[in-house]
Amino acid sequence: MTTLLEARSKGAGLRSQALYRRYAAIGSFVAALVHYAVVPEHLDEWWAQGVFFSAIGMFQLIWAVLVYTGDERPMLLSGLLVNLGALTLWAVTRTAGLPFGPEAGEAEAVGVLDVISVVIEVAVVAAILVALFGRRTAVRDEPGEQSL
Repeated sequence: MTTLLEARSKGAGLRSQALYRRYAAIGSFVAALVHYAVVPEHLDEWWAQGVFFSAIGMFQLIWAVLVYTGDERPMLLSGLLVNLGALTLWAVTRTAGLPFGPEAGEAEAVGVLDVISVVIEVAVVAAILVALFGRRTAVRDEPGEQSL
């Protein structure tokens, strides 16, 4: 038999997970907008970069909707992997440059939109990790409620 306190504790964990999923979804939506904003300039540099930025933006938009409305663990894990991959790729392109393409081996400059995107993606990764592995805490009784 489940006590009221156990039920509240479980409900608190579920609410916490849903809250962090929503944080991740909102961050993913904003990161997608940033990626879409830079598609034209990347298309001018090299068609493959434009396609990549369009694809990552599309993934982030679709993922945001799916993770906002559901709590499937594989969906959270896919978002974690894609965002970690995007962060890793960003670090490589800003330090050593891509090993292929028209500007192979040339590090790209860091721009304002780059930093905004990276900060948001780090926050998305953190929110996903909390949603997946965060500690579940019990909800305190509301003022005026009696504990059982």
